[in-house]
Amino acid sequence: MHKTLLTSHNRKIAYEHFKSKSKIGFIFFSGFCSDMSGTKAQYILQWCKKNKFECTLFDYSGHGKSSDKFINTSLKEWIEDSSEVLNKLTSKPQILIGSSMGGWIALKLSLIHTNRIKGVITIAAAPDFTKRLWEKELNNEQKNEIQTKGHTNISSEYDPNGYTITKKIIEEGNKNSILTNKKNIFSIPLKLIHGDKDKSVNWKESLKIFNKSDNDLSELIILKNGDHRLSEKKQLKKITKVIQSLLEDFNI
Repeated sequence: MHKTLLTSHNRKIAYEHFKSKSKIGFIFFSGFCSDMSGTKAQYILQWCKKNKFECTLFDYSGHGKSSDKFINTSLKEWIEDSSEVLNKLTSKPQILIGSSMGGWIALKLSLIHTNRIKGVITIAAAPDFTKRLWEKELNNEQKNEIQTKGHTNISSEYDPNGYTITKKIIEEGNKNSILTNKKNIFSIPLKLIHGDKDKSVNWKESLKIFNKSDNDLSELIILKNGDHRLSEKKQLKKITKVIQSLLEDFNI
Protein backbone atom coordinates (compact mmCIF):
# COMPACT_ATOMS: atom_id res chain seq x y z
CA MET A 1 0.00 0.00 0.00
CA HIS A 2 1.33 3.39 -0.91
CA LYS A 3 1.10 6.53 1.19
CA THR A 4 0.86 10.14 0.00
CA LEU A 5 3.17 13.09 0.67
CA LEU A 6 1.66 16.54 0.13
CA THR A 7 4.47 18.78 -1.14
CA SER A 8 4.94 22.50 -0.60
CA HIS A 9 3.87 22.92 -4.25
CA ASN A 10 0.55 21.20 -3.42
CA ARG A 11 1.34 18.04 -5.35
CA LYS A 12 0.42 14.63 -3.94
CA ILE A 13 3.36 12.27 -4.24
CA ALA A 14 2.66 8.55 -3.86
CA TYR A 15 5.39 6.66 -2.01
CA GLU A 16 6.36 3.46 -0.22
CA HIS A 17 8.68 3.72 2.76
CA PHE A 18 10.28 0.84 4.63
CA LYS A 19 11.46 1.98 8.05
CA SER A 20 14.56 0.53 9.64
CA LYS A 21 17.16 1.30 12.29
CA SER A 22 19.91 1.03 9.67
CA LYS A 23 22.62 3.72 9.65
CA ILE A 24 21.87 4.53 6.04
CA GLY A 25 18.84 4.54 3.73
CA PHE A 26 18.16 4.12 0.02
CA ILE A 27 15.88 6.09 -2.30
CA PHE A 28 15.02 4.73 -5.75
CA PHE A 29 14.41 7.12 -8.67
CA SER A 30 12.45 5.67 -11.58
CA GLY A 31 12.99 6.47 -15.24
CA PHE A 32 10.98 8.66 -17.62
CA CYS A 33 7.32 7.48 -17.73
CA SER A 34 8.13 4.72 -15.23
CA ASP A 35 7.05 4.38 -11.61
CA MET A 36 7.68 2.60 -8.33
CA SER A 37 5.81 -0.54 -9.41
CA GLY A 38 8.65 -1.32 -11.86
CA THR A 39 10.78 -4.48 -11.63
CA LYS A 40 14.00 -2.78 -10.47
CA ALA A 41 12.26 -0.58 -7.88
CA GLN A 42 10.42 -3.51 -6.32
CA TYR A 43 13.47 -5.79 -6.42
CA ILE A 44 15.56 -3.18 -4.58
CA LEU A 45 12.77 -2.61 -2.03
CA GLN A 46 12.59 -6.38 -1.31
CA TRP A 47 16.40 -6.55 -1.03
CA CYS A 48 16.36 -3.65 1.46
CA LYS A 49 13.60 -5.31 3.51
CA LYS A 50 15.51 -8.61 3.60
CA ASN A 51 18.72 -6.84 4.68
CA LYS A 52 16.90 -4.42 7.03
CA PHE A 53 17.87 -1.19 5.26
CA GLU A 54 15.56 1.82 5.13
CA CYS A 55 14.16 2.21 1.61
CA THR A 56 11.94 4.78 -0.10
CA LEU A 57 10.23 4.46 -3.49
CA PHE A 58 8.00 7.15 -5.00
CA ASP A 59 6.30 8.36 -8.17
CA TYR A 60 7.14 11.76 -9.66
CA SER A 61 4.17 14.07 -10.26
CA GLY A 62 2.43 13.10 -13.49
CA HIS A 63 3.64 9.51 -13.02
CA GLY A 64 2.10 6.39 -11.49
CA LYS A 65 -0.18 7.09 -8.53
CA SER A 66 0.97 10.68 -7.92
CA SER A 67 -1.12 13.75 -8.73
CA ASP A 68 -0.96 16.12 -11.73
CA LYS A 69 -1.08 15.47 -15.45
CA PHE A 70 2.15 14.36 -17.09
CA ILE A 71 1.80 17.04 -19.78
CA ASN A 72 2.04 19.79 -17.14
CA THR A 73 5.17 18.42 -15.46
CA SER A 74 8.88 18.41 -16.28
CA LEU A 75 12.31 17.87 -14.79
CA LYS A 76 11.81 21.01 -12.68
CA GLU A 77 8.82 19.48 -10.87
CA TRP A 78 10.42 16.03 -10.65
CA ILE A 79 13.54 17.45 -8.99
CA GLU A 80 11.33 19.42 -6.56
CA ASP A 81 9.31 16.26 -5.77
CA SER A 82 12.53 14.29 -5.24
CA SER A 83 13.98 16.94 -2.90
CA GLU A 84 10.86 16.86 -0.73
CA VAL A 85 10.88 13.07 -0.59
CA LEU A 86 14.51 13.23 0.57
CA ASN A 87 13.91 15.96 3.16
CA LYS A 88 10.48 15.02 4.48
CA LEU A 89 10.52 11.22 4.46
CA THR A 90 14.11 10.49 5.45
CA SER A 91 16.46 11.76 8.16
CA LYS A 92 19.54 9.55 7.95
CA PRO A 93 22.24 9.70 5.24
CA GLN A 94 20.97 8.30 1.94
CA ILE A 95 22.34 6.40 -1.04
CA LEU A 96 20.43 7.36 -4.18
CA ILE A 97 19.73 4.74 -6.86
CA GLY A 98 18.52 6.11 -10.18
CA SER A 99 17.41 4.31 -13.35
CA SER A 100 17.74 6.08 -16.73
CA MET A 101 16.30 9.61 -16.23
CA GLY A 102 16.18 8.77 -12.51
CA GLY A 103 19.98 8.60 -12.65
CA TRP A 104 20.06 12.18 -13.90
CA ILE A 105 17.71 13.32 -11.11
CA ALA A 106 19.67 11.40 -8.44
CA LEU A 107 22.94 12.99 -9.61
CA LYS A 108 21.32 16.44 -9.67
CA LEU A 109 20.05 15.91 -6.11
CA SER A 110 23.53 14.92 -4.95
CA LEU A 111 24.77 18.36 -6.04
CA ILE A 112 21.90 20.17 -4.27
CA HIS A 113 21.84 18.23 -0.97
CA THR A 114 25.53 17.49 -0.50
CA ASN A 115 25.30 16.93 3.27
CA ARG A 116 22.52 14.29 3.03
CA ILE A 117 23.79 12.03 0.29
CA LYS A 118 26.61 9.50 0.78
CA GLY A 119 26.73 8.03 -2.72
CA VAL A 120 24.85 7.53 -5.99
CA ILE A 121 24.26 4.34 -7.97
CA THR A 122 22.98 4.79 -11.51
CA ILE A 123 21.49 2.16 -13.83
CA ALA A 124 21.68 3.14 -17.53
CA ALA A 125 21.85 6.83 -16.56
CA ALA A 126 20.40 9.28 -19.07
CA PRO A 127 21.83 12.68 -18.08
CA ASP A 128 20.89 15.67 -20.24
CA PHE A 129 18.77 13.47 -22.53
CA THR A 130 16.57 16.44 -23.51
CA LYS A 131 19.55 18.05 -25.25
CA ARG A 132 20.34 14.84 -27.16
CA LEU A 133 16.68 14.41 -28.03
CA TRP A 134 16.42 17.91 -29.51
CA GLU A 135 19.74 17.88 -31.34
CA LYS A 136 19.88 14.30 -32.63
CA GLU A 137 16.59 12.44 -32.39
CA LEU A 138 13.61 14.69 -33.09
CA ASN A 139 12.88 15.37 -36.76
CA ASN A 140 11.94 18.81 -38.08
CA GLU A 141 8.22 18.00 -38.06
CA GLN A 142 8.36 16.99 -34.38
CA LYS A 143 10.39 20.08 -33.45
CA ASN A 144 7.88 22.26 -35.27
CA GLU A 145 5.01 20.58 -33.41
CA ILE A 146 6.74 21.28 -30.08
CA GLN A 147 7.20 24.94 -31.02
CA THR A 148 3.63 25.44 -32.28
CA LYS A 149 1.47 23.01 -30.24
CA GLY A 150 3.72 22.73 -27.19
CA HIS A 151 4.22 18.97 -27.48
CA THR A 152 4.81 16.04 -29.83
CA ASN A 153 4.69 12.26 -29.65
CA ILE A 154 7.69 9.98 -30.15
CA SER A 155 7.63 6.22 -30.58
CA SER A 156 8.92 3.99 -27.79
CA GLU A 157 9.77 0.30 -27.61
CA TYR A 158 8.49 0.36 -24.01
CA ASP A 159 5.06 1.91 -24.64
CA PRO A 160 2.82 1.24 -27.68
CA ASN A 161 1.32 4.74 -27.29
CA GLY A 162 4.76 6.33 -27.45
CA TYR A 163 5.95 9.17 -25.21
CA THR A 164 4.72 12.76 -25.08
CA ILE A 165 7.58 15.24 -25.26
CA THR A 166 6.61 18.79 -24.29
CA LYS A 167 8.35 22.10 -24.83
CA LYS A 168 8.54 22.39 -21.04
CA ILE A 169 10.33 19.02 -20.72
CA ILE A 170 12.97 20.13 -23.25
CA GLU A 171 13.44 23.61 -21.73
CA GLU A 172 13.53 22.56 -18.07
CA GLY A 173 15.74 19.58 -18.90
CA ASN A 174 18.26 21.84 -20.59
CA LYS A 175 18.23 24.20 -17.60
CA ASN A 176 19.18 21.29 -15.33
CA SER A 177 21.93 19.74 -17.43
CA ILE A 178 24.91 18.33 -15.54
CA LEU A 179 27.39 17.36 -18.25
CA THR A 180 27.91 20.92 -19.49
CA ASN A 181 29.90 21.72 -16.35
CA LYS A 182 33.60 21.52 -17.25
CA LYS A 183 34.74 20.77 -13.69
CA ASN A 184 34.79 17.47 -11.78
CA ILE A 185 31.57 18.16 -9.94
CA PHE A 186 30.94 14.85 -8.14
CA SER A 187 32.91 14.44 -4.92
CA ILE A 188 30.89 11.50 -3.50
CA PRO A 189 31.34 7.89 -4.69
CA LEU A 190 29.46 7.02 -7.89
CA LYS A 191 28.74 3.48 -9.08
CA LEU A 192 27.62 3.75 -12.70
CA ILE A 193 26.08 0.58 -14.19
CA HIS A 194 25.39 0.43 -17.92
CA GLY A 195 24.74 -2.27 -20.52
CA ASP A 196 27.00 -2.33 -23.58
CA LYS A 197 24.00 -3.16 -25.82
CA ASP A 198 21.82 -0.29 -24.55
CA LYS A 199 20.05 1.09 -27.65
CA SER A 200 18.20 3.86 -25.77
CA VAL A 201 21.18 5.47 -24.00
CA ASN A 202 24.75 4.72 -25.05
CA TRP A 203 27.03 3.52 -22.23
CA LYS A 204 29.36 6.42 -23.07
CA GLU A 205 26.88 8.71 -21.29
CA SER A 206 27.87 6.95 -18.05
CA LEU A 207 31.52 7.39 -19.01
CA LYS A 208 30.91 11.16 -19.27
CA ILE A 209 29.54 11.17 -15.72
CA PHE A 210 32.45 9.02 -14.52
CA ASN A 211 34.88 11.57 -15.96
CA LYS A 212 33.27 14.27 -13.79
CA SER A 213 33.95 12.38 -10.55
CA ASP A 214 37.05 12.97 -8.45
CA ASN A 215 36.28 10.28 -5.85
CA ASP A 216 38.63 7.26 -5.81
CA LEU A 217 35.73 4.92 -4.94
CA SER A 218 33.80 5.77 -8.12
CA GLU A 219 33.36 2.94 -10.61
CA LEU A 220 32.02 2.53 -14.14
CA ILE A 221 30.52 -0.96 -14.54
CA ILE A 222 29.71 -2.11 -18.09
CA LEU A 223 27.53 -5.23 -18.29
CA LYS A 224 28.17 -7.47 -21.30
CA ASN A 225 25.08 -7.85 -23.51
CA GLY A 226 23.11 -5.59 -21.14
CA ASP A 227 20.14 -3.69 -22.60
CA HIS A 228 18.62 -0.43 -21.33
CA ARG A 229 16.27 -1.99 -18.80
CA LEU A 230 18.74 -4.30 -16.99
CA SER A 231 15.77 -6.11 -15.40
CA GLU A 232 16.76 -9.76 -15.88
CA LYS A 233 17.42 -11.79 -12.73
CA LYS A 234 21.20 -11.93 -13.20
CA GLN A 235 21.29 -8.16 -13.87
CA LEU A 236 19.17 -7.42 -10.80
CA LYS A 237 21.54 -9.56 -8.72
CA LYS A 238 24.47 -7.60 -10.15
CA ILE A 239 22.80 -4.32 -9.14
CA THR A 240 22.44 -5.52 -5.53
CA LYS A 241 26.08 -6.68 -5.56
CA VAL A 242 27.08 -3.16 -6.58
CA ILE A 243 24.95 -1.78 -3.72
CA GLN A 244 26.76 -4.14 -1.32
CA SER A 245 30.16 -3.08 -2.65
CA LEU A 246 29.33 0.57 -1.93
CA LEU A 247 28.23 -0.32 1.61
CA GLU A 248 31.54 -2.17 2.06
CA ASP A 249 33.37 0.97 0.90
CA PHE A 250 31.60 2.78 3.76
CA ASN A 251 32.31 -0.10 6.20
CA ILE A 252 28.58 -0.70 6.67
